[in-house]
Amino acid sequence: MIYFSVVLYTRKIPRNSCDLESIVASCNGYVGADLWALCREAIKSAIRRSLIAKKDVKKDSSLTIEDWKSASSLVQPSITRGITVEIPDVTWKDIGGLKDVKTKLKQAVEWPMNHPAAFSRLGITPNRGILLHGPPGCSKTTLAKAAANAANVPFFSLRGDSSSSSSAADERLLSTLLTEMDGLEEAKGVLVFAATNRPYLLDAALMRPGRFDMILYVPPPDLEGRLEILNVHTRRMKLQSDVDLRKLAEDTELFTGAELAGLCREVGTTALRENIDASVVFNRHFQIVKNALNPTLTKEATDSYSSFRKTSSRSVV
Repeated sequence: MIYFSVVLYTRKIPRNSCDLESIVASCNGYVGADLWALCREAIKSAIRRSLIAKKDVKKDSSLTIEDWKSASSLVQPSITRGITVEIPDVTWKDIGGLKDVKTKLKQAVEWPMNHPAAFSRLGITPNRGILLHGPPGCSKTTLAKAAANAANVPFFSLRGDSSSSSSAADERLLSTLLTEMDGLEEAKGVLVFAATNRPYLLDAALMRPGRFDMILYVPPPDLEGRLEILNVHTRRMKLQSDVDLRKLAEDTELFTGAELAGLCREVGTTALRENIDASVVFNRHFQIVKNALNPTLTKEATDSYSSFRKTSSRSVV
């Protein structure tokens, strides 16, 4: 649809062998009015070039890639006003551990796109909403970004705390969200991801069946998960032979993925503080940093998430 819209809106001016496919690929999130405005600005840019070059505007104007770049800097998708949109540069391999969670997300996000005939054959409708819940720093948002990257679709990010904190504003936001989610019954190719650290505070209306079809618990990393996270965040470091990442993983129980990533970053900084020309990281650097850190997560906090899973009226996996 985007391709045909661009062709339609620029049909009266030569496109000068522009790679229309790449232009269309950069138009994620654009609606019809946005595309019209984009094409209009590109045409204006072409006309300005012709006038500056003192050429015949009617005969010599043609669209170049520079015109499209100029237009895209001026016209952004209207849907993105106030929110962030991207195709994230995050892959499943960038997330250590969480093997079961990643498998379920791959099935929920990639299968409907890669095997639509199988879903149609069995009369299955893809998930419309996925709720991720778990302790802070355990890769919930990163998982959603990796899913968007794997599907090569735009990721629209909106934080709840970025809006007004008044109760009236919260009620309007909730009402709008519920209305939009209910409207997804007729939409195709739209998936709502939500992530929260406090699932027990969610409005009951959000938890009704048909809104979030899948509720996934994202736990703090276990031993193997911590080891995988440490491997991910030290893969560009040159480690001395005395560094034992498995032992470090054993000694960092209750550390979240974000805390382990921060630990590795601080280890590299510690080595540079010792010697700005350092090219190798030693075990002592890891021990200095680890001994200075304490996990923010507690056993009581993890138990509260387990309680939610047991008491929730919905199936939580």
